[in-house]
Amino acid sequence: MTDPFTTWSRMVAVGLDLQTTWLRSLETVQASQTVIAARTDKMRDAATSPMQADLAEFGRMVPEKLDAFGRSAGAIARNTHAIHGAWMAQMQRVGLMMMSGRMPTVQEASAFAAQTTDYALGAISASAKLSKDALAPVHRTAIGNASRLKHAKARPVKG
Repeated sequence: MTDPFTTWSRMVAVGLDLQTTWLRSLETVQASQTVIAARTDKMRDAATSPMQADLAEFGRMVPEKLDAFGRSAGAIARNTHAIHGAWMAQMQRVGLMMMSGRMPTVQEASAFAAQTTDYALGAISASAKLSKDALAPVHRTAIGNASRLKHAKARPVKG
């Protein structure tokens, strides 16, 4: 039997997870602006004085993006696989119910309703987890770069 209080708490938890993911996406955008501005300055400085170029920073740009987006793609694949597995299990329950050749008993209908509710809540929760897990590596990289570049800017370059 479906418990309305448990259902409500699961929905609230998903809403809070989505809100946290939204806030992290805003942090990622802000950090990206900081990183882009700092790296653009470094590129301009390198164009005017190539011998003083920050080659270590330039060498980080592509590999860190490949790593972050690769991890993000892996999280999307894992979570999508789990979502599709749950959907297939639900479709098997629907198919079994349809192929029984008779009307379901009260117990069967009640169990099916509970399973369907659990599936729907699980699908919503899994979708929230997918977006959270997909954003995490990109967020971590952007925040780390912004912090590192702010501290590097605060220290004068020896030259």
